[in-house]
Amino acid sequence: MKKIILLSAAILILIAAFMAIKPLQFLLPTFVGVKCHNAVCIDDPNRLETAQSLYAAALQNLQSKGIATPLNPRFVYCSTAECYKAFGGGNERAISFPFLGAVIAPESWQVYITQHEFVHWLQFTELGAIATMRKQEWFREGMAYYFSDAPVADIPPHYLPMIERYQQWHGEKSWSEAITEAKNLH
Repeated sequence: MKKIILLSAAILILIAAFMAIKPLQFLLPTFVGVKCHNAVCIDDPNRLETAQSLYAAALQNLQSKGIATPLNPRFVYCSTAECYKAFGGGNERAISFPFLGAVIAPESWQVYITQHEFVHWLQFTELGAIATMRKQEWFREGMAYYFSDAPVADIPPHYLPMIERYQQWHGEKSWSEAITEAKNLH
């Protein structure tokens, strides 16, 4: 009887953690009404083809810049604010969670936003999640915007100096050279 009570308590704790810690929804996305097709997940099945096209185009664009993308992280494309919030999204347009995935807000279904989140994933992969988060914002966000091809009109103004600083730092480096040198940035 004691084992059953302990097991039941453990299961309840896991369920509570799953519901309370929003990014954990990536582990079992179907519980919040999302269906996954390989690495692309959606809450509206009618928009699967669009989401898959955004994902594929972002990968292709990065590869054309000489950036190898060895992983296919899970990306959730939300068509509703409820879906976005269920995965831990807030007021930003998209967000990446190391080891779990990226979630794209309803108004953010653009290739450049997907590319931006892929760059964060590559930072996590190549530099380590904790090391990436410890880097200065000009590096993290500057690199992500630099490689995203985002139109200047759609970049929040406070990021523009960070992009410029990153561009100056990056110079003529290849992606791999930039990653190697970034490991020494503090």
